[in-house]
Amino acid sequence: MAWVSTGFRLARDVIHVHGQRGGEGAYRPRGGPAQEYQSLPAGSFLLAFATGESLVKEAAEHHGIRNARRQPMGLGSAGLVDGFEEHGIPLRARARVVPQPGSRSGVHRWRLLEGASLDAYLRDAYAIRNALAHTGSTVDASLRSSFFLREGAVRLRSMTLMLAEGLLQAAQDVAFLAARSAGTTSSIAWEWVEPVRSGASRMPVGLRTHPDFPLPS
Repeated sequence: MAWVSTGFRLARDVIHVHGQRGGEGAYRPRGGPAQEYQSLPAGSFLLAFATGESLVKEAAEHHGIRNARRQPMGLGSAGLVDGFEEHGIPLRARARVVPQPGSRSGVHRWRLLEGASLDAYLRDAYAIRNALAHTGSTVDASLRSSFFLREGAVRLRSMTLMLAEGLLQAAQDVAFLAARSAGTTSSIAWEWVEPVRSGASRMPVGLRTHPDFPLPS
């Protein structure tokens, strides 16, 4: 499982570097952080998605869960959640999402996603991944859920640290459940990767201790 933990660990390390940019000077000039620091959340997002994609496809191949082209379904494939559900494998994930409609807070809170909500989240994550890979920007991503776009917004102007952190956890959660179902990993072999979290970024105890995800104490 070394290559698995390495892929997610790289995504975590990019988040860590972003957090070390400092609160003043060249790293945070007037008008916002320097461009290279604005790119770090996007890099973390792409790394986390790629690692989760590989694991989910491997598990889908094992179970014969395929798309219309007869290819193993990946992390952002349409029908992924239903496909695993039909094989008795419920997928769910924890992610940080933008403030939801009606929220009076600007905090990106943690949320447990499953069923149609998880499918919508992963489809949007896939659209963002494609936009970043092809254009280096999130602006052209066609998003349909409320998990990446604030109320009233029609485009995601840029990837943020909170959203990248959310995808890192969600990709691990989905990949873990998929891989475990295929017998390619276990709670003993799996190495969870987490950024340092404090304040609003901390995951609520109820989600952190969810029985499906044996995070280290």
